[in-house]
Amino acid sequence: MAVKQCYLCNKEAANRQYGPDALAAGEVCPVCYQPTCRNHLGTVRWRWRNNGALDSAQVCKECLRTYRHRDWDKYHRDWIT
Repeated sequence: MAVKQCYLCNKEAANRQYGPDALAAGEVCPVCYQPTCRNHLGTVRWRWRNNGALDSAQVCKECLRTYRHRDWDKYHRDWIT
């Protein structure tokens, strides 16, 4: 899903922009709901508690670095480190 801007690119001191390709492959972070380009996305993995199936999602690097993704639906997911 394409995003119009990346909040992490806008937040950086140099205001570095990665271009339209990075924005076209960007997503809205499911944890903080901010638009993020593909260069600022990271993958998190978990196992569903109800059936044990593995799953993954792309979250922004800020949520990944601060472990905010672990509070995202923690009652239904066992996080893989």
